[in-house]
Amino acid sequence: MVTVTTKQNSGRAIALKALIAIEEAGAYANRVLNSLFAQEQPEEMEKRLATELVFGVLRQQNYLDHLLQQLLTKDLSALPTAVRGVLRLSIYQLNFTPHPVYAVVNEAVSLTKGGKYRGLANLVNGVLRGYLRRKGNLTLPGFEQDPIGHLTIAHSHPRWLVERWVQRWGLETTHRLVEANNTPAPLSIRTNTLLVSREQLLTILNGAGIAAEPVPALPEALRLKSGRELTTTPWWQAGFFYIQDEASMLVAHLLAPHPGENIADLCAAPGGKTTHLAQLMKNTGRIYALDQYPHKTKLIADNARRLQIKIIETVTTDARNWRPDRPLDGLLLDAPCTGTGVLRRRPDIRWRRQPADLKELVALQETLLDHTATLLKPGGRLVYSTCSIEFEENEGQIRHFLATHPEFRVELPGNFAPSLKGFRSAEGFLILPHSQELDGFFMTRLVKIK
Repeated sequence: MVTVTTKQNSGRAIALKALIAIEEAGAYANRVLNSLFAQEQPEEMEKRLATELVFGVLRQQNYLDHLLQQLLTKDLSALPTAVRGVLRLSIYQLNFTPHPVYAVVNEAVSLTKGGKYRGLANLVNGVLRGYLRRKGNLTLPGFEQDPIGHLTIAHSHPRWLVERWVQRWGLETTHRLVEANNTPAPLSIRTNTLLVSREQLLTILNGAGIAAEPVPALPEALRLKSGRELTTTPWWQAGFFYIQDEASMLVAHLLAPHPGENIADLCAAPGGKTTHLAQLMKNTGRIYALDQYPHKTKLIADNARRLQIKIIETVTTDARNWRPDRPLDGLLLDAPCTGTGVLRRRPDIRWRRQPADLKELVALQETLLDHTATLLKPGGRLVYSTCSIEFEENEGQIRHFLATHPEFRVELPGNFAPSLKGFRSAEGFLILPHSQELDGFFMTRLVKIK
């Protein structure tokens, strides 16, 4: 972690510390930012700046590195992580923000001088001033001549992922997909209808100057049209809403739990889908919420407490070894996955994931699915979902499950989410993030027929 001696809690300084932690320690962007905010107590404006810069740099990293490499006489990877971070932050700001040029360059030099690589401050200054002189002459791979290279560099995605998507969907769809992944994710909240109606919450938010509108396809969803720190509002503390993407909300509706049922959520943290299930059950019945890490089951319990939900029983265990005391009416398996459907929301995933991860996660998903098959009573419902758009984790996984478990069949209600009609296949629903204002998601419902 770099030590910055000037404006340690400025947005740029915090962003640099976060980027170093992400690259050197494998930290998750949202978690390291929250940790730094708690430590350094910056002003809200600086928090917003740090968040914008970190997520922006992560989204555009390939593009930024391609530009920087043309300005350096040595390989970019040979520079210290802190200096790479300063350069990426600065080139991002000069390309994608209205920040004054002189302020960007001066702050970059100041950040470098404030760390242990102060001797490289002149290099940073020279690279940035060189960029300002030469930016009109820097090149990118042309789409016509090198479409894979163009999508990889200009839209900043790992080459292996671009190649997979082009092979599956072709250049045009992949182009739209990578463009969508570099746009801001929509912000939606789920009304806690156990405590307040959507109409009441909408009135409250609009009265506070928070512009929102109802989502027709989801009776409890509101889409926010203006950004604001929602978790500091009194209505968050009162449990009136939960921040959740609309695709994620659809999952609980697909399981369609009834009041009084016995339900389990096998990979439940942080509790968004679990608490939604409880809401649909009108807070009656029982829901087992599993995670193998105590701090994660605590997070589920904390969310349930804030939302005033009483029917969730948290269980800290490996879901592969857990059994309820009696067969379940319904079960949600929101499986661990590559997360390739949420790259615009979590841009660090694109650099964290490697091709080998896919094989490992598919094996884990298969093991979990095999175990869930033994936990349901006849007629019981299983919803399998991922925030991945990869065939092996979704349609391929369900095909394999059905081939090895003839006691199950896919059951997709004809009236479920009419807007997703075009995304329906024999195995389930696959949502691509460029096609609607939703995260990329796969979901299906299976019924145990004997």
